[in-house]
Order: sequence, then C-alpha cells, then structure tokens
Amino acid sequence: MRRFRLFEFTDLPWYPQAFRRIQTDYLQFVATRGSGQAGLVPLLVKAMQHAETTEIVDLCSGGAGPWRPLQRQLADAGWPVSVKLTDKYPHPAALRHWEATSQPGVEYVPEPVDALNVPPSLKGMRTLFEGFHHFAPTDARSILQDAFEKRVAIGVFDVRVPRPWAPFLLALAPLSTLFGYLLLTPFITPRSWSRLLWTYLIPVVPLATCWDGVVSLLRVYSPRDLEAMSGQLRAPDYAWEIGTVSTGTPIFEYVYLVGYPVRSS
Repeated sequence: MRRFRLFEFTDLPWYPQAFRRIQTDYLQFVATRGSGQAGLVPLLVKAMQHAETTEIVDLCSGGAGPWRPLQRQLADAGWPVSVKLTDKYPHPAALRHWEATSQPGVEYVPEPVDALNVPPSLKGMRTLFEGFHHFAPTDARSILQDAFEKRVAIGVFDVRVPRPWAPFLLALAPLSTLFGYLLLTPFITPRSWSRLLWTYLIPVVPLATCWDGVVSLLRVYSPRDLEAMSGQLRAPDYAWEIGTVSTGTPIFEYVYLVGYPVRSS
C-alpha cells in the first residue's frame, strides 16, 4: 500500500490551538454549504438499520463536520438520529460556541476521545468524515478491526479528486483555499480579531490549510486500499461495502467504506 509520508499541521500536537480552531471553523463552514452529503444518506441508513441503532458516534469531528445538514437529511429520509461529536483535541472555546449554536440531537463530547480507543460508553454507529486518511495503515486497520470485533457499524468517508482531473485540480487547490479564506472569513462565527489577524495580516492559517488540503488529497485511501484493510475482517455476520459516491460536484467524490453487523433472519 503506497502512502505519501507527509504531515498535516492539524495532526501535530504542538500546532497552536488558536490556529487549529480557525482552521477547523473554516473547514466546518465550507463542509456545511450545500447538500454534498446527500449521496451518503442511503449508505448510513442501511448500516444503521442492520445495526439496529439511531445513534451516531462521530470520531475526529473537528469543528463538527457535515452533521448539521446531514442530521436533517437523515430525518427527511425517515431515519432521525442523535449524534455525539468527538475529537482528540477538543477546544474549550469551540465547545462553548457549539453549545450556544447547536441543534437538538447533536452533542459535542467535551472530553478528548481517541479514535483508536473509543470508550465503551459511546454507543452507536461510528463515523469518520475526512479523518481516516490521517491514520497510518496499521492504525487505520485497527479502527476497522475494533468495530468488526465489537460488531458495531462504522462508516469512513474521505473526499478525493477523481481521475483524470487530479493533477490539474491539485495544482489549483492552494489558490482556491486562499481565495476561500479571503472571501468567507467575514461570515464565519464567532468573529474575532485573532481570526482576522491570522487570516489577513499574517496569513499563517490559510497557508497551513493549503498544505493540509493538498496532503489530505494525496493521502486518501483508495477503494483498493480499503479492500485490502478489510479483507481479513470477514465473518458471516458482518458485511463491508466499499465504493465512491458523488459530492454533488464533478471535481470531488467521496471514497467510502461502510461496515455493519448482519442479523440472521
């Protein structure tokens, strides 16, 4: 399995919390525009039906990922869910902002949660949006193995650039990220002088996000990689589904792996 040995700033424990929050707030804002997750709804509903759960444990949530619109989309599909958002580096100020702006049925867990060691108290289908590629193959497989052995449903979803557009769009990704920061920052809450300083006057965070964005696209596990990871995790009472689904735009697509217990009739 070929992997680019590159780092992302948000993976580094010394990355300043102020920068981490500005970056995750921006990514959260972008992730909740539009309805690009609509294609994932049937996959999530199917897995939760098999697992007999309406609870979600979202791992590596960052700023909360796509769950504000996705929870509503699942409810519209006839499968209302409650969501617990978790992160290894929860930011106190971000948690306070979330509590002030959260929607019913979506809760941000204040304690750190490591995706490699999910507490038994967190029950439900596990999901990772834009988080699975952060893990080395051994750790990524451990995440899948833990869900498999405990017979809980899991879904991992990462965005990639489909061929043949990949080289061209990867080259444009830093410019589009910088433009996005310049255009969208005034609309991102909570507004602060710190956000303006590190975005416009000293654009450290936009540049770090440019790097992280390109590295993320390079490190996304392909369907073949996911097949290799789950290949030895087979049992009559557990199923895996692997594939790609549209994000609603031709320049990006979701690569997904969904696992769930299969109940005997």
